[in-house]
Amino acid sequence: MGLMRREFLSNLTSSLGVVPFLAMSSPSSWGSLLFEPEGNLVPPKPLLPNPFQKNGKALVALIYGHDPNQMIREGIDVLGGIMKLGLNGKRVLIKPNVVNGRPPPSTTSLQVIAATTQVIREAGAIEITVADSSGVIRFPTSENLVKTGIRKVAENAGAKVLALEDEPWLRVEPKQAKFLSRYFVSKPVYEADVVINLPVVKTHRFANYSCSLKNAVGIVHPRNRPSVTFLAGNWHERIAELNLAVHPLLTIADGTTMMIAGGPTSGTPAQANVVILSGDRVALDVVAVAIIRSYKSWSKVMDRGIWEQRQIKRAAELGLGINSSDQIELVSHSISGPNLAFAKLVEAIRLDLQI
Repeated sequence: MGLMRREFLSNLTSSLGVVPFLAMSSPSSWGSLLFEPEGNLVPPKPLLPNPFQKNGKALVALIYGHDPNQMIREGIDVLGGIMKLGLNGKRVLIKPNVVNGRPPPSTTSLQVIAATTQVIREAGAIEITVADSSGVIRFPTSENLVKTGIRKVAENAGAKVLALEDEPWLRVEPKQAKFLSRYFVSKPVYEADVVINLPVVKTHRFANYSCSLKNAVGIVHPRNRPSVTFLAGNWHERIAELNLAVHPLLTIADGTTMMIAGGPTSGTPAQANVVILSGDRVALDVVAVAIIRSYKSWSKVMDRGIWEQRQIKRAAELGLGINSSDQIELVSHSISGPNLAFAKLVEAIRLDLQI
């Protein structure tokens, strides 16, 4: 696929951010972009069956409310219960979105992180880690974890906290990849028994949108990120292929305050008061994109159908999730009683997906 002139110029403009990153960082930080890390070759983790299905369809829970703790618990119950994840005695890694040091919707909300950590602990996990690596020009992640309050909330909930750019790397070479045949993935993420994905539902100037699939960017080495290879013109496909290395068993997308234009570091917020839960990354992302589209504020997701969004299309081709709307079972519930706006949102999603 040829690189369109407009996309080329947008990607070229984005590259200007690397200059101040290099200028303001110490020489040791430059190495994260300039030099390939050491890392043993390991196979991509096996893709396990989705634990949350009904009649062969991927369940997606869409929960409305004002208490993230109750919303997440309700969503997990709707999917079939936390015990389906088999967390007892497991080491669990929670991967939020900590792109920078700003509050939601740039980053995952503290309430969603705290609630998820508590539910996992109650399910018998022996170790819980909250970990991410910020946008390259927003390093260091360690400072962003403090600024956002994520470190404090996670540690208070009994989790340890990691800035992944400070951790070891492992090399993967997925045979299915066409655009990113070799990249480095965080060792703590790879070695976790279970990964729980906590993205934010938001728009993105270059990836068009950001949710479950896009959140995998934070687990790979800065040299391998789409933002660094900006001239390649295949941001979306690279994002999908990064998901070949590690597979979350559950994704809980934070739409309490979502982003409906701009992004990913800042943009137009919308108080949607929802969370989306699924064991299928693609199924969750198509619902998230439908929600963004319902606001009609971001042309980058309006110019093609949901299944033609390039992240989703490539992920479906790779078998990372479902590949059509007839494979989704959407279950919606308001824990705050009847709500007309939520009912209209659910109707808009169903119409957009034809489910």
